[in-house]
This record gives sequence, structure tokens and C-alpha cells, in this order.
Amino acid sequence: MSSGLLTFYRALTRHKLYALLNIGGLALGIAVFLVLFLFVRFEKSYDNFPGSQNLWLIQEQYFFPGVSDEPSPWTMQGELDELQADFPDLVGTRFQGVSAAVRDGDRAASEDLAAVDANYFELFGYPVIAGDPTATLADPDGLVLTESIARRYFGEESPIGRTLALDLNGEPYRYKVGAVIHDLPPNSTFDTTMFVPFLRERFGSEVYDHWGSSNLLTFLQFRDAAAAEAFAAKLPDFIERHAGADGNFSNPVSKTFRQSILPVGDLHLLAPADRAMVTTLAVVGLLTLLIAIFNYVNLATARSGLRAREVALRKVLGASRAGLIRQFMGEAVATVALAALIGLALAELALPFVNAAGGSSLEIAYLGSGGVLMPLVALVLVVGLIAGAYPALALSGFRPASVLASARAPGGGRAGTRLRQGLVVLQFGIAILFAIGTTVMIAQMAHIRSADIGFHRDGLFVVSSYVNADQQQQDALLREFARLPGVTSVTRANNAPGRQFETNSSNFHRIDQDGPSPSVLWVPVGEDYFATFGARLLAGRLFDAANRASDDTASEEQRGARNVVLNATAVDDLGFADAQAAVGALISNGSDRDSRVVGVVEDMRFDTPRQSVRPTLYMLDTVHPRGPLATIRYRNASPAQIETAVEATWKRIAPGVPFKGQTADQSLYESYYKQDAQRANIFTLGAALAVLIGCIGLYGLAAFDTTRRIKEIGIRKTLGASTGDVLRLLLGRFLQPVLLANLIAWPLAWFALRSWLSGFDDRVALSPFYFLLASAVATLIAVLTIIGQSWKVARAEPARALRYE
Repeated sequence: MSSGLLTFYRALTRHKLYALLNIGGLALGIAVFLVLFLFVRFEKSYDNFPGSQNLWLIQEQYFFPGVSDEPSPWTMQGELDELQADFPDLVGTRFQGVSAAVRDGDRAASEDLAAVDANYFELFGYPVIAGDPTATLADPDGLVLTESIARRYFGEESPIGRTLALDLNGEPYRYKVGAVIHDLPPNSTFDTTMFVPFLRERFGSEVYDHWGSSNLLTFLQFRDAAAAEAFAAKLPDFIERHAGADGNFSNPVSKTFRQSILPVGDLHLLAPADRAMVTTLAVVGLLTLLIAIFNYVNLATARSGLRAREVALRKVLGASRAGLIRQFMGEAVATVALAALIGLALAELALPFVNAAGGSSLEIAYLGSGGVLMPLVALVLVVGLIAGAYPALALSGFRPASVLASARAPGGGRAGTRLRQGLVVLQFGIAILFAIGTTVMIAQMAHIRSADIGFHRDGLFVVSSYVNADQQQQDALLREFARLPGVTSVTRANNAPGRQFETNSSNFHRIDQDGPSPSVLWVPVGEDYFATFGARLLAGRLFDAANRASDDTASEEQRGARNVVLNATAVDDLGFADAQAAVGALISNGSDRDSRVVGVVEDMRFDTPRQSVRPTLYMLDTVHPRGPLATIRYRNASPAQIETAVEATWKRIAPGVPFKGQTADQSLYESYYKQDAQRANIFTLGAALAVLIGCIGLYGLAAFDTTRRIKEIGIRKTLGASTGDVLRLLLGRFLQPVLLANLIAWPLAWFALRSWLSGFDDRVALSPFYFLLASAVATLIAVLTIIGQSWKVARAEPARALRYE
């Protein structure tokens, strides 16, 4: 044992460059693998609380023109009531996020609050610190807090029995704390800090039992997956009986509306794009580790000649091949173990940067159910055995007589050369694949941040807390915002960039002819809405003061059809030939009043670039649009100056309502771009390190191969070859597998990136430019990696080269 370790130590110290490259490459590969392993495990561990394995939630899909058919977990508020009426033994609970503010005198603070049924904590088994959550939620004024929130408002005193003044959806209430639970873990989809009872009279909407409305999450409890599947088989008949009777869907209902159930643990990665990205990052980690293993095998076989005479002498002295294999496999495991320790240290150092780039909160736990120590030991054994197998077999297979009789140490022969070239092709193929992926991801992220989305996003400030003020405050705020220095216009509406307070839609059809009846989103807007956003008029006119009596739905003078403005997608989906053809047309959603199209505007993308812009109908409401958000257009002022001025105005007029506002760009980024950008950052970090690991291996091979060819180069130079000739010869030799790697990487990258980009409605074209750029950069890096070694050998004096060895 001690002699084996001594031999291992001597092998490392005698060939320091080899040790540095081999162990360093492995360490980087293991570090990348560990970090991405932690990230993927964290993403897949969401909502793994006691009882989660028995919980499913209802999800629904719509099949109307203009509506995404992706499953949504939101249901109508009263569905659980109707389910339990048909299935008395069914156990379920509801969760509805509520706009909440905690009042403390004239001050107020926003908090994450949910209205839930009394049995919520019987199904969600979060650990309880004090009190009884079920009994607390049975009281209409009961309040359950998390530990950190309880400490924030009550310090170290017991909060049980204490009261808090809450504004919920703009209405004041006083709740009594009855229970405290532990803070929810970071891998929780429902990271709520306050819970109050769900009461229809407080939180129920006018569409409480209206099929097609979507207001909350409905959870169901089953004893096992088989029971869940048996219930899911009964859902279609239930939907036909109830949703069909509602009259909002076709007959049969399944043509336009379906429901299914989803394990609660799958909610976090419900979107196919999210699942694909997490899977991609897992693949990046595995492939980066694979590149590091390739490096080890490459360098080990390339340097095997340096130990050939040692092997020959040991065989002459009686060493068996099995003993030599055990020794070299042991050295491989020891090398991987050393690399793993360094990789673990690198991962610890890198985690703060990864968390900042990816918006995550990863940390390394060494022991316990989530500890990395045992998986790391298993990784060392597996990687050590895999990476050491071929070098051990190659070294132990040398014949003593041929080695000792040879003038130079063996380099593995033609088979060894082909193996090394094949591994270089594979590792650089993977590296170029990553480089192309990174290039396209960066281009896509830049595109969605700067693309034309139908309005001028610069110079816009969105006040999302405006909805929480009362109507008198809202009117005063809008007047005062308009007077601020730098403000050119203000408006309020049901939506804003990155925000949609309510999604109200109806199926509209043309009055003049039979045709499609797409689901159209309708948005109540205030004065100067289109002017504030800089919407582009395609045909007709916008709402204006001259036509206020006929435009304004709040006008008492309005009679007959209401005037509306459509977006371009609504015009297409309703079957009009063009925008001009829609102007003056009547459309209806079956209500007592038709709508007359007075104008058409270009699509404005206020939401995710992953989905197409919905067909939208705008109606003017100058008195009080439902769920209003305020938007301010400004110029000749910085965003910070505007935010300061707006917040000061807010605190003067509505001091008891927490202020929340941000620029349109910030709002869009936080709501729709952030997660994609963060995951792209992590992918980029992994890809960059994969390329670096490949270059480490290429540098080691260049150092080995050029050293072995010094005498050959001396002869070539003696016969008249110039330094440039030799340099081209060496570079060509090393770049051949790198260029061949492009043939592997390009088609794989094209298929993978085409699939990834298909998840975006607004996306860049998959241009050959990205492939050429990434390949050129990777090739340039490879040239720079080997140019030092090649230049040094190419310039060597022939006499000195001929005396080498």
C-alpha cells in the first residue's frame, strides 16, 4: 500500500505539467458536474413536503382559437364544491393568492398571503411550531404565520392571540394569530408567509361558480397513484355534466375544454420549456464530466511511454500483469479522488457566483439525505475505474523485451494515436456544441430584451400597487403623476408591460357573416392609453375626446354598440381580410350589446415571448377600469429620478398602501425574461468551462506530441523546411480533429436549438452565422492553446533537435 502511494507520488512529482493538466482538468469537470448536479436536483426537488406524494392538483386546457392549449393549474373558485357534491368522499383544498398589506399606523408593508381552506395544513404537512393551524383557519378571522414573519411583527414574544391589521384586496380586516409554522423551504412553489381562511363572502368573485374562470389552485388528496388515476377517468363525465350545463362551451365540452390532474411535485416544471432546460443543464454537467474523463484517458495514454521502461523492468523482476493493472487502476482512482477534493473546493468557491448568475440559493450539504459526500465517493470510484481502465490495460500490456530494446519510448502505436484523435474529436465536438448553444442563447436573450414589441418600452414606468389604492386615491394619484417633472402622459388600464391584473376573455364572432369565434382578451383602458404606450395605429382611429360619448363605456350617453379597438391578431383570428376591413364591423360575444370596431392597432406584447400575442379587444372606461395598473410616460429624466418622484407622490396621497413600481423593462424582465436569462447564464458558465477543459487536454497532447517529434522536426529543418512549414505541419495535425468535430457538433446543435427556440413565439432565426461564429471562436481558442508548444518546437535549432533523446 505504502509503496503504491510512493510510486503514485513520484509519478506526479516527476511530471508536474502532466499532473497539473490531468488533475486540473478532472477537477474542473467534477466541479461543473457537482454544481449542475446541485442545480438540477434543487429544481426537481420542489414541493417535497410531508404528504406531497398524495397530493394532485387540477389543471385545465382550452382549445379555442387565440388561446394557448398549454395546461394551466388555475381553476374556478367553486369547482371543489361541485366536485365534493358529486364525490362526497373526495378530500381537497384551495389556495388563492391575495393582494395583502399589513398596516402599522400610517405605514403599510406588502406581504405574501394566501386564502386557503381550513383543512389546508392537514394536506400540506408543514412542521408546526405553535398553535393549531386547522382550528385557526376554522375561525373566519384566524391567521397562520411563518416563523420569520411572526418574528418580524412580534419580535421574540409569542404571537399566539395577537392581532394584525390587514388590507386584503383593498378591504381592511383584523386577524388574530392562532398558529405559527416553520418557514417554507426555498424549493417551495407556494412560498407564502401568511394564511387566512378562504371565505366566499370575502374572496369569492362574481364568477365564483362560472366555468371557464380561473382564480385559484384546487388540490385533491388520494391514497395512491392508482386512486388518482381512477378519479381522473371520471373527470370527463363530470365536466360534461357541469361545464356543459354552464353554456360556455361547445357540445361535447371536450372539444373546447378539458381537465386533468397533476402530481403536486410536477407543478414547478409544468412548462415543457422549463423541463427541457433543466434536462439540458443535466446533460451539460454529464458531458462536461465526460470531456474531463476523455482528457484523463488521452493524457494517460499519451504519457504512458514515459513509464514504459518502469513497467518493463517491473515485469522482468516478476510483476504480473494483474498486479500492474491493480496498481494503475489504484493510481487512477487516487488521481480522481485528489481531483474530486479540488473540484469540491472549486464548487464551494463557485457557488456564490453561480447563485448570483442563476438566481438560485444552492449550497453544499456533505452528510444526510441531501449530502454530496457519498455520491462523490461513488463518482470517484466510477470515474476512476472508467478513466483508468484503458491506460491500465495499455501500460500493463507492454512487452519488456521490445520496450528495453527500443531507442525511444513507445507512444501507444497507431491504435493509441487513433484513440487520442477520436477522443479529441468527441470532446471538441461537445465543446463546439456548447459554444453554438451559448451563442444562440445569448442572441435570443438579447433579442427579447431589445425586440420591437409593438410599443415604446423606453421611458415607461409601471405602478403595479396602484390597484391596491381606493378609487379616490387612484384619481388623485393619476392627476399628481401627470404634474411631475418629465412626465408627458399617464394612463391606467387592466394591463401593463409584465402585468395583467385579470384575464377576462370571451368568444367573439362577426355579426355580418358566419366564421370563427376566437377567444378574445378584453382589456378596459383609461384615457391616453394608446398615446402613453406609443401604440401604432393600423387603421381607423383611437379613442378620443371628440367621440367620448360613444367611446366611453362609463358614459351615460352611450347607447347601442360599444366602440372598441382591436389588435392585429384579433383582426386575423376573426377572419377579416385586413385591418381596414375590420373598421366599422360589428362583433359580438353573445351579450346584450354588440361591439363596433373603430380602430386597429399593431400587436403589443405585454407578456411572455414564449407565447403568441393573444387576440385583444380594448374598451374605454374613464371612470374606473377593473383592476387598474398605472403607467407613466416620461422623458428627460432617469428611471431613478422618476421612481423617487412617483414614490414621494404616492406616500403623500396613499401612505397606508405599500408602494410598488418599476420600469417597463424591469417589469418584463422580472415577470417573463428572468428565469430564461438565469438558466442561460448557468448554461454559458458550464459551456465555457467545458471548452476550457477541452483546451487543457489539447495543450497536454500538444506538449506530448511535439516533444516526441523534436528529432523529426530537426531532420525536416536540416532538409530545408522553414519554421513556417513546420508550424503549419504541427497546427494542421492538431486542428484536423478539431475541424472534424464541427461535423459532429453542427447537426446536433441544429436539432437541439431548433427545439429550444420553438418554445419562443418571438425568436431569432437559427442562422448559420451562429454556427460559424462559435466554431471560429472554438478553433481560434484551440490554435492559441497549441501555438506556444508548436512555435517553440518549430523554431528549435536543427543541431539541438537532432541531439534530443
